[in-house]
Amino acid sequence: MAKYKYNALNNNNQIVKGEIEASSIRDARDRIRKLGFVPTKVYIETIIDEDFRVENTSDTKKHVSEISFLSLDEKIMFTSELQVLLSSGIAIIEALATLETNTPKIKLKDVCLNLKNAIISGLTFAQALDSLYGKIFGPVYTAVIKTGEDSGELDSALLRMLVLLNKQNRVKEKIISASIYPAVLILIMLGVLILFSKFVFPAFMSVFTFNGAELPFLASMLVGICSFVGNFWWFILICFGAACGAMTALFKNPQFKSRWDEFILRVPVVSDFIQHINLSNFMTVLQISYDAGLPIMSGLELSKKTVGNYTIKNRITAALRYVKNGYSLSEAFSRTCAIPHALITMIATGEKSGTLGKMFHDAAEVLDKKVDIALDALMKLFEPALIVILGGTVLFIAVAFFQMYAGMLGTLF
Repeated sequence: MAKYKYNALNNNNQIVKGEIEASSIRDARDRIRKLGFVPTKVYIETIIDEDFRVENTSDTKKHVSEISFLSLDEKIMFTSELQVLLSSGIAIIEALATLETNTPKIKLKDVCLNLKNAIISGLTFAQALDSLYGKIFGPVYTAVIKTGEDSGELDSALLRMLVLLNKQNRVKEKIISASIYPAVLILIMLGVLILFSKFVFPAFMSVFTFNGAELPFLASMLVGICSFVGNFWWFILICFGAACGAMTALFKNPQFKSRWDEFILRVPVVSDFIQHINLSNFMTVLQISYDAGLPIMSGLELSKKTVGNYTIKNRITAALRYVKNGYSLSEAFSRTCAIPHALITMIATGEKSGTLGKMFHDAAEVLDKKVDIALDALMKLFEPALIVILGGTVLFIAVAFFQMYAGMLGTLF
């Protein structure tokens, strides 16, 4: 049995602080509820020597500087395993120590160690996560975790974040899966080019050189292109890197990014995918933050951070201003056209019936299905275009080969 300190609500309006003995944090919450209170924060107060606190924090910062990125799979593994341990009633420090010991990922071992040391030095889990790995996990993750910890339902908050991470992973896998076929076609095209330029055409060129004849125009062009790539591949890589750097710099420019986002929403098929993927993330985070107990304005501000398209984000920002001025959420979305009309109807129904959280969930599911449909339509449009390009390349090689073959026969007779 351990002594837990708690903050709780009495009659939903009076904050009560106290201390209770329990075998685990889950048991402590149950005992507090039996007293007639609603627990908002349950924790063990740990007294740490100040010298140890300073030394421990310094060591943690050294480790943190070495970790600047976690993959989506690593975040899912960390969140899911920690959620399982906490839902079993294990204390956060013990759960992090267990995860540190058992995880096969070196980065996650360091993350768990640093978080555990920060909590021992006096921080809450949410504070440790935000101060050490706020940029890696993002504002949505840290805000939901803080809300869950403050309400004494950290395991539930982790479960909500796991839903969001798994959804992002599914979209990522679909995009990768849809890209496999185009990638194979591109590799085939490059293979054909290399085969003809390195083996087929040189054999014919020796005949032309021996007889003093000139190469046909298309064959000469193709051989020249392949020769340039073979001799100056390093220059092509430099140009490609410079182009990527220039594009990255352009997209960091707010004015260019804003105009580009506005333009991309006018492109058929592509605009559907961009709009639905942005709104799907927005609605999912809104549902998660609402279920976690965040105020609706805080949830909207948090959800807005997941939107990458400037045009859509500006519409949502305008809707936020309407909500601040006293309009309902459905009215604000309707006035700014931030989301499709069908979803506005769902949200209006949720506001009237008191089931707003469920309507957010249903709206997110509708948008997820639209993302799948838009992605399928995008790939159905992209694949024929790629086949046309591949066919044009093969035709170019075939005509060049035919000209060279005909020219070679002409030199023999």
